[in-house]
Amino acid sequence: MRSSWILRLVILGIVLALHVRRTDAQFRIEQRLTITGTIESVSQGIVVVKDENGKAHTVRFHTEDADGVALASGRLLHHPATVRVSGNYGPDSLEVGQIIRFEGRANRVGRTEGEIESVELVSGKDEKQGITVVEASDIPADFSTCNIVGEFARLAKRRMVVRIPGSDPFTRKTALSFSVAEGAIVTFESDDLGRAGAGATVTRLVAVRLSTGDVVAETIEVAVSGGTMGRVSIDDQLLAKYGHLSDEPRTPRLIRSAHFAFMSDISDRQAQVILDKLETMVGLLTAYFGRGPTGAVEGFVVRDLNGWPNGLLTEPAGIAKIQEEAGVCFSMSLGNKRRAVLYSCDDHGVIQHECTHGFCTLAFGSTGPTWLAEGVAEMGNYWKAGQRAVDVDPIVISYLQQATPKRKLLEIAIPGRVNSGTWQDYTWRWALCHLLANNPNYAPRFKPLAIALMEKQPSVTFAAVYGPVAPQISFEYDLFLNAVGNGYRADLCAWQWNEKFMPLRGERRKEKKIQAAYGWQASGIQFEQGLSYDIAAVGEWKIAQDGSDYDADGDEDGRGQLVGILFNDFQLSDPFPIGKRKRLVAPADGLLFLRCQEDWNKLADNSGELTLHFRRTPPD
Repeated sequence: MRSSWILRLVILGIVLALHVRRTDAQFRIEQRLTITGTIESVSQGIVVVKDENGKAHTVRFHTEDADGVALASGRLLHHPATVRVSGNYGPDSLEVGQIIRFEGRANRVGRTEGEIESVELVSGKDEKQGITVVEASDIPADFSTCNIVGEFARLAKRRMVVRIPGSDPFTRKTALSFSVAEGAIVTFESDDLGRAGAGATVTRLVAVRLSTGDVVAETIEVAVSGGTMGRVSIDDQLLAKYGHLSDEPRTPRLIRSAHFAFMSDISDRQAQVILDKLETMVGLLTAYFGRGPTGAVEGFVVRDLNGWPNGLLTEPAGIAKIQEEAGVCFSMSLGNKRRAVLYSCDDHGVIQHECTHGFCTLAFGSTGPTWLAEGVAEMGNYWKAGQRAVDVDPIVISYLQQATPKRKLLEIAIPGRVNSGTWQDYTWRWALCHLLANNPNYAPRFKPLAIALMEKQPSVTFAAVYGPVAPQISFEYDLFLNAVGNGYRADLCAWQWNEKFMPLRGERRKEKKIQAAYGWQASGIQFEQGLSYDIAAVGEWKIAQDGSDYDADGDEDGRGQLVGILFNDFQLSDPFPIGKRKRLVAPADGLLFLRCQEDWNKLADNSGELTLHFRRTPPD
């Protein structure tokens, strides 16, 4: 079971407690900044701006769907920013599938006349696709002036083709072709900073530097071109995809897809969005586990209980969950006969979580022990096609980063069914399952373990499967909890346990390549306390897709610098700088690991490698 209202109350409490004031000693404003330059990267709640002098500024901002600015410490701060992303460029920069709005002349058989001089690029989530008549012709065959919202298909020889829904009442045509005027422009404006990509021009950024060291945005103005647009979120893509459907709530009726059948009072548009998300989730889970559900998840998705006829909802426990703005999936299994029935509010996250329980029941007969059931359900909620990075509610990240003490593995992986607990319990289970499923050191064992537990195979336990590597898992789990953030890639941070290490003796030298897009990497060198070593790094790497090239010294703030750390009996030294050249006296025995100095949740867009040369320092 998953509750949205409890989560929101906790978020609200944290946000109110951390609301910044000038007199608040905990969040004192120390400096006001005005920055111009270009965007190096945009991730969830963080934009990196490179100014005219080449200095990179990491600025945190309040995203539209978040409940606060996530500070480096994990705490949330209520500090909204005014964001304006705008663009003005040629129509040849439009991309297939983008939603556009313009005024044109068309008739009911799908013919057009005149030239289009301006087109507005829109998100599609707030605009209904189709044709709205602005000025109607008196003769049906003649042309009417229309406002058109549709999907850009192509531009060739100054003819622009736009797709509109087949259900549009104006015309049966689903593709209209318009002549585009010489010098026509595309305009764009949004308050979503995610629509700005690398290379976009920051015309004005006003921010404050807090006593915590965080820089938090107050105003962000960005100019984009066709080549510097950011990616549209999956939610916005779906809203645009079903933009021709009504947003008006309905009376309860059946909504269904291949694997789901619900009675619901949500709008037609929201119904298709959530069914699309659920089918994507089924595809991801089926591909991962190698097995799909044997039937459809049934049930009820409720927007407003007051509009439902008496007697249609019959399960008191399910109704109680809906009243709490939560959900529950009732699972039944008898031999090969399985059934999963959902009772849920209309929150998409709640629905996806509970439907993951339904998937597991219909595919394997049960959801397994509570730690696995809730951990996998949260993964099902957050999984997105083609995405390996962590992408969860910021409150989850905030809690994991701040929680003291952090829960140990065996405190989470408790055998059998136990009380579902609080949202904090869900968070720990998600963290464990995400690590095991995505870290290549442990992923091969996780899938068969999960299947065996859901099938209730005797003698299969977490301890039996992972016991032989328990010290390694505990070590990497602690690293994960200390570094996790949205954008974190467990596969890029896996510890290289199988690398061989040897001491450098005599005149022996060693060469090693270190990747920018990976965490700590084995050098192959076993350091001996008190001995002196020479390290030279050759080459350049990037710490952003369209960022600058850096050598091993990195920039003036240390970003992109080559750094090292010593590993000894599952203990790590403090990291230390190495750079292009370093003569280092080993402070202790240990295995040398190296990496590019970069935020852990930003490794994925790094590129390039350095070639390192090692030797023992020659005697004078």
